[in-house]
Amino acid sequence: MGFTMNVEILFGEKGAKEAARRGAVAVVIDALRASATITTALALGARKVVPVGTPEEARAYLGRPDYVVAGERRGVKLPGFHFGNSPTELVRHQHALRGRVLVLTTTNGTRVVRAAREGDTLILAGTTLNARAAAQAALELARCHGRDIVLVAAGEDEEHAEEDFAGARCIAEHIERLQGYQPTNSACGASLTRVFSQTPSARELFDLGYRDDVYFCARRDVYDVVPWLENGGFVPYKHRTPAVKALR
Repeated sequence: MGFTMNVEILFGEKGAKEAARRGAVAVVIDALRASATITTALALGARKVVPVGTPEEARAYLGRPDYVVAGERRGVKLPGFHFGNSPTELVRHQHALRGRVLVLTTTNGTRVVRAAREGDTLILAGTTLNARAAAQAALELARCHGRDIVLVAAGEDEEHAEEDFAGARCIAEHIERLQGYQPTNSACGASLTRVFSQTPSARELFDLGYRDDVYFCARRDVYDVVPWLENGGFVPYKHRTPAVKALR
C-alpha cells in the first residue's frame, strides 16, 4: 500500500492560519462566491486574478491598462468597480476578461487567502465547480512536496457556512477516490442546489438579486481550471505529471 496523504477540513481565518503554520497545501473554499469567481475568471481567459484585502487596495488599480477590478462588501458590488463578486456577471462580460488581470476583494474569501499566505503554504482555490480538478492538484502538490492537505472552508465572519463545508467535503471525497478509497457518505452525491439555496448566504444573495449566482455556484465539476497562488496572484495550475494516479 502506498503512502496516504493526511487531509483535514479547517474553518475560517483561524483554519487558514493553522494551514500556514503547518506549511500545508491549503485549498481555500469560499463557495458563495469568491472561489467560484476566481475559477470562472481564469476559465474565461483572465491572465491572473490578484486577491487584495481592502476596497482601497483594489481601487488603486482602477484605470490601469489591462486591469479590471471586482469586489463586494456584504454581497453588494463596490461603487465604481467593473464587476461585483459574481461569476455569472463575468460570464456575461467575458470579452472584458480575456488576457487581462482581475483584481478582486471580497468580504470573506480574499481575507482567508491573505491569512493562509502568512506561512510557507502552497495555496489553491477550490469549490464544487472544480472539485475534482482541485483534488488532483492538491494531491499532486502534497505528494511532490511531502505536505499535508488542509481544506479551508472560509465561512462567513468566522461562522460556519454550510456551502463551504459542502465544497470542502466534495474535494475531500475526490482525494479519497484518487487514493483508492470509496467515501462512505457522499456530499457530492447530495443535491448541492438544495444545500446551497437553503443557506443564509444564499438567502442574502437572493435578496440582492443574485439568484443565478447561487445556482451557478452549486454545480459540480464544471471546470478543469484550478487557481494556484503564485507571485501574489492566482493563475491556472499546471500539472507536474500527466495525471494523478491512485496511491494504492
